[in-house]
Amino acid sequence: MKTEKENLDLEKIFEQIDIVPGDKIMISSNILEILMKLKKNYQKFDGNLIIDFLKKKVGPEGTLIFPTYNWEFCSGLDFDYNKTPSRCGTLTNVVLSRKDFKRTKNPIYSFAVTGKDQDHLCELKHYSCFSFDSPFGYLIENNGKNLFIGMDYKEGFAFVHIAEEKAGVNYRYFKEFSGGYIDEFNNKKTVKHRLYVRDTKMNIEQTVIDKKFDDVLIKKKALEKKIINGISFSMVNVRRAYEAMLEDITNKGGLIYPKKND
Repeated sequence: MKTEKENLDLEKIFEQIDIVPGDKIMISSNILEILMKLKKNYQKFDGNLIIDFLKKKVGPEGTLIFPTYNWEFCSGLDFDYNKTPSRCGTLTNVVLSRKDFKRTKNPIYSFAVTGKDQDHLCELKHYSCFSFDSPFGYLIENNGKNLFIGMDYKEGFAFVHIAEEKAGVNYRYFKEFSGGYIDEFNNKKTVKHRLYVRDTKMNIEQTVIDKKFDDVLIKKKALEKKIINGISFSMVNVRRAYEAMLEDITNKGGLIYPKKND
């Protein structure tokens, strides 16, 4: 005898995530797991539902942030504040289409923001992408969180680059990029921004966060992982994680390291 499939209740799932009113939280996501489960149950996907759940959880005193990075500016293409898409997944392009979110100004590492500190973050004019006067620094200095949906934090925890820059690692260096910038009022100008890039002469592919680093973060109460209805979630305390990464890099602990191309 066949039984009816139980609908995936996204609101009930997100109620189990450790987000409290007033949180300053960045959302990193890969919604493939959610899409597959919805498809299996013949349910339609609406990214706005997830965004609304998260917005409700942080409340009017909280700040909700989505990465909307796009690296095409580094290749000489103009950045259009209103039209350049995010390369950080489906949800991030949904928030860019919403009226309650505003985008920060950096043409390489921008963010879509809603909530109490929206205006503050969108007024930041940081020259260096990973500096402490950027949204990254804001999250570190304000005890922010980074929620990962459907992905492991090690796949996209950009704060490792802030730690690398602070430590002055020898496999990265500052590079300035200049290009066309079309602002929110469709005015075009030329801007310059600095990025802490991989040294290609050293054949560096990426920075690796070793899986053993999970234990370090868990011990410092900086990481919580859970699986709810088959969907994986990771919550990272940004400040504690940044401090742990900086300590590992500075003291050559070996858990944060550059991976070379084979």
